[in-house]
Amino acid sequence: MDTGRLKHWSRVFGPAWIVMIADIDIASIVTALQVGASWGYNMILITLLLAIPLFIIQDAAGRLGTASGLGLGEAIAKFYGRKTAVLAAVPMATSDFLMYLAEYGGIAIGFSLIGIPMVPGLIATFLIHTSIIVGKQYRPAEMVLLPLSFLIVVSFVLCSIFFPFDWGKFITVGLSPLQPFGTPSYDFLVAALIGAVVMPWMLYFHSGADSRKKLEAADLKIERIETLVGALISEVLMVIIILVGMHLSSAGDFLDPSELAQALSPFGTYGSLLMGVGFIFAGFLALVVISLGSVWGVMEALGWRSHSSLIKIYLAESVPAILLVILIGNYVRLVLSLMVISTIIIVPSLYFLGRLTSDEKVMNGKHYKNYEKGLFWIMSCSVVLGGVLGLIYLL
Repeated sequence: MDTGRLKHWSRVFGPAWIVMIADIDIASIVTALQVGASWGYNMILITLLLAIPLFIIQDAAGRLGTASGLGLGEAIAKFYGRKTAVLAAVPMATSDFLMYLAEYGGIAIGFSLIGIPMVPGLIATFLIHTSIIVGKQYRPAEMVLLPLSFLIVVSFVLCSIFFPFDWGKFITVGLSPLQPFGTPSYDFLVAALIGAVVMPWMLYFHSGADSRKKLEAADLKIERIETLVGALISEVLMVIIILVGMHLSSAGDFLDPSELAQALSPFGTYGSLLMGVGFIFAGFLALVVISLGSVWGVMEALGWRSHSSLIKIYLAESVPAILLVILIGNYVRLVLSLMVISTIIIVPSLYFLGRLTSDEKVMNGKHYKNYEKGLFWIMSCSVVLGGVLGLIYLL
């Protein structure tokens, strides 16, 4: 690769990779641990296959931001009206607040695992989080998020060393298409995994970051490759976490720091340390990405552009969340119960994303071809159907 091409790639790289690694958030980690403890190898194939809808849906968000120069909220407002954009953004902002609770709660678990007091740790996290969000440019935030994303990958890959697995069973059981489909507990956890694949904030962040980074049509190929690589690595990390979960007792409460630490104790100090660091890094990365996606989405929908508006929206969502986690306890359990519901909440965002990326005028000639449009709607409907089935089992 020549120097000019490498510089071009490094200029484009960032948003797609960050949003994919941020997808491994606290709710996803705890879901994967529970999946591993309950079904182990039987969930490997499903998890790997989820890279397909993850890539296709996130590719649509990246394509919108790159080809149109608009974030999802801004594009909806421009082509469908301000009221429609607000209606689409409301469920996104609501689910984002719940995710704030999950991330702060998970970070608290991480601090507990590595022996740091919860309250000072959360306050420090909030201050660092705030300093990144209130910055006026996307690029400085990216410079913090990129190295953090690589640290997350390293921490979970190292976990595979301390929590070994059987390659024979991985292939014969994990990659077999013959799985216990139709078993209620299995199908519910499949639905929860589907709910963990793509969230509304991911679509708003990916499209918004690409537009703010001023990517152009010429960058689209590199951006799509980055999205694909990120999707594959994201689901491989989920598989690693599932394999870790196999070493934990399914009777344990993984949302309770003391019980999680006790389950990890047979693997020594390093096992708890790696999981604690993984919780903190993953929760913090997701926290920042969720914040940016939510703030951008609301601002774009309302047509607000001032920096003071950004700060107000951020504080209105984040301050109540961290206070609830500190005063009442972590809300990871609540958000896990709502993981399945997120596949319903995302419906308006998916609908408008599909319509916008299919419009030649919006996409400046880089709109979906017929087969791409079909793939997007099939994957989107599959995600929503998984959520509906999960709700049935939940009720």
